[in-house]
Amino acid sequence: MTPDRLLEAFDQLNVWKKRGVRAPHKPLLLLLVLGRVWRGEPRLASYGRDVHQSLKKLLKDFGSPRSHLRPERPFWHLRSDRLPSESGAFWELVGDEGISARPGPTSAILTKQDVMGGLAEPLHRLLCRQPGLVQEAANRLLHGHFPESMHDAIRERVGLPRAATAGTMMVREGKAVFPQPRRDPEFRDAVLRAYERRCAVCDFDLRIADDLFGLEAAHIQWHAAGGPDSVPNGLALCSFHHKALDRGVIGLDRESGEYRLLVSNELTGRSPAFAEVLDLRGRPLRSPQEDEQRPAPEYVGWHRREVFRGAPRSRPRP
Repeated sequence: MTPDRLLEAFDQLNVWKKRGVRAPHKPLLLLLVLGRVWRGEPRLASYGRDVHQSLKKLLKDFGSPRSHLRPERPFWHLRSDRLPSESGAFWELVGDEGISARPGPTSAILTKQDVMGGLAEPLHRLLCRQPGLVQEAANRLLHGHFPESMHDAIRERVGLPRAATAGTMMVREGKAVFPQPRRDPEFRDAVLRAYERRCAVCDFDLRIADDLFGLEAAHIQWHAAGGPDSVPNGLALCSFHHKALDRGVIGLDRESGEYRLLVSNELTGRSPAFAEVLDLRGRPLRSPQEDEQRPAPEYVGWHRREVFRGAPRSRPRP
């Protein structure tokens, strides 16, 4: 097993894909496992004691709001992934004797039988010898399946340190290797220019000298989910509202030819900040300079299905 082959295995993870539907179950399980490797914990993890509750919480907080919380599925189905160009297994289960392969076991069965799972021994051994590979593998999973605004929160949750080199180019055997999809460097400037360098939600436009700070170009349909680097798939947002969009706290709804803001009914709080977010309900989104730069319905629809959490809160009464 070589570092390149290990990273190729993570890149070619067999993740279910259909019409842009998010299926982050395997990536989240593997990030949980990489955290265990980083902390020096045993290779094999008990489903009932080590995985079930932790993965269920990750799926609830970072998975698709439309998905059923089924942590047993990636734990069981990862065993069908194979190492690229090799016959070896990627994931190993122990204690699964007598469990029917179809349709797959429930969480109760895996817990009762104390089934254990972990990366195949050659992969685990290499990751233990080269801790930098743990970070690099985690970077690839994060960039391949989640927007950057969520990366540090997921790292913290699974027990991985923040990576100063996340998303940077690496060189292996004299060749450049990019751990994330290549992005259009003009996307940010084009989106900020379209929205006149102000947040489309709150008009945030602070500068230090001539430099904007805290203003970002957000993808409506995540780049990691196939969203293009085009202005109709972008919004100029301050850092807070960018994170709120990516976590499904806010969303968009089209009404009478314009977009209005939605606020999730799963958001709670007691601070003035909570009241400020609630005040966004029904507020029109600021329009870009040109009609053809407005958010495209297909990207807004994807966000509503795959990211926006719960149901929209009703609008405040006049």
